[in-house]
Amino acid sequence: MITEQKFNEIQPLNLPENSEYSFKGGSSLIQFQIPESPTLLLTKTLKLNGKLRLNRSTSTFTTPVFPNNINNKGGGAYAMRLNERVGITGLFENITLSALGSGGQTLESLNKPGSLLSVTNPLQNNQANLDGHMCAKDPAIASRELQSAVDCNTEVHFSIPIECGMLKGVDSISLGQNGVRGLEILLQLTSDSNAIICSEADKNDVFYSLNSLTLSYDLIHFDPDTTAELERQKSGSFEFNSWSHQYNILNSSDSTLTLNLGTKKTLSVITSTIPSSHINNVEKDGFSTNQFKNQTAGNFNTTADLNKFIVGKSGVRLPVDFEVVTQSQAEADRPEVERIELLKESMNVEESARTLLSVNTENGLLTKLDVDGNEVQSLKPTVSVETQAKEIFAIGINEDSLTESGRDFSTGTFTLQLDTDLDGASPNALHTYSLSKHKLVYSPAGIAVSS
Repeated sequence: MITEQKFNEIQPLNLPENSEYSFKGGSSLIQFQIPESPTLLLTKTLKLNGKLRLNRSTSTFTTPVFPNNINNKGGGAYAMRLNERVGITGLFENITLSALGSGGQTLESLNKPGSLLSVTNPLQNNQANLDGHMCAKDPAIASRELQSAVDCNTEVHFSIPIECGMLKGVDSISLGQNGVRGLEILLQLTSDSNAIICSEADKNDVFYSLNSLTLSYDLIHFDPDTTAELERQKSGSFEFNSWSHQYNILNSSDSTLTLNLGTKKTLSVITSTIPSSHINNVEKDGFSTNQFKNQTAGNFNTTADLNKFIVGKSGVRLPVDFEVVTQSQAEADRPEVERIELLKESMNVEESARTLLSVNTENGLLTKLDVDGNEVQSLKPTVSVETQAKEIFAIGINEDSLTESGRDFSTGTFTLQLDTDLDGASPNALHTYSLSKHKLVYSPAGIAVSS
């Protein structure tokens, strides 16, 4: 019997000086441990909380110097921002979840989570979500880059979910003997040049920092009899989702990507691309989701069309047994991205628990869009309030849409054959993410994880 749902908040184990984490300062690993207990962790309540600073080169902890995007504060503009569709998660190079039982079994290790979110966030959320509840939790997220940039002109507070497959795929995790026996979360920060977008004169010396970090979560507690039962060692298992990442380079027009996923229950695979020189380049957006690009004099400025692709297992066409021939999207009769029902729901506090906005918030404001998303009025006519046109290009495949049990890639390879207009002199990086089901088995002898 459940007796209470209790809020918890913990600090990192490895607190640096001034409680400030930064890649530049050498404190780039953040470690949390949720101890073993006969309780259930509610995964949807787990949040990373803290304060974000985007720092100019002269900034110090006691005297911070922030950007001044679009000269919002007056005194001269200074442009520096994060990717507006990824936000603070783009600061993490790696997210690792480990069970504290049996010496720390790794449950999931997701490399470059920001590149995954750059595709999934805008596809799963509309403009109202990006500018509503998502921006409220992470001020660096917005539907437009200037809105995100201006929000980061000062120190901002955030409370964001840990973006990984396990925490998204299950509602609760047992922290006791018949579960993970405690949970460790490691967050590895990425380089400043990979996360920040800046073209100012001192761009190579700008940096970000995270301050006053905590991890908050809710635990379900039980009555004494149920608690005693949970503390009694048994044998059992449960499944959870896990993302993995692989990195490759594509240069030729006709190439086959061959990956050893090594998982028995693979649910889906997503591949996105970015010019290789845009990674770890502070002047470029390291989380852009453009199509393949050819370069001219070092600038990747010409689209190299994807003509067709074939997906398969060990060279056999699966789950689609034909070539997928691509073409330009038609402009006519395209479905509306924004549905008026969703917009109303996201702006009405009585209908949505995800936002504190009400429809009265719009009264008297001169920032109006029509149903098609076109600007009607703007308080500041020189600044557009329309959604910006940024494409989201990726290749995704659902490996098992029928049973949702997944496809077995433990004995074969995942293959992706691409026919593009790349010229052979323009290396494009490929980020490939595979989502699969893993199993955790617990017993009095310990716990083990298999894929």
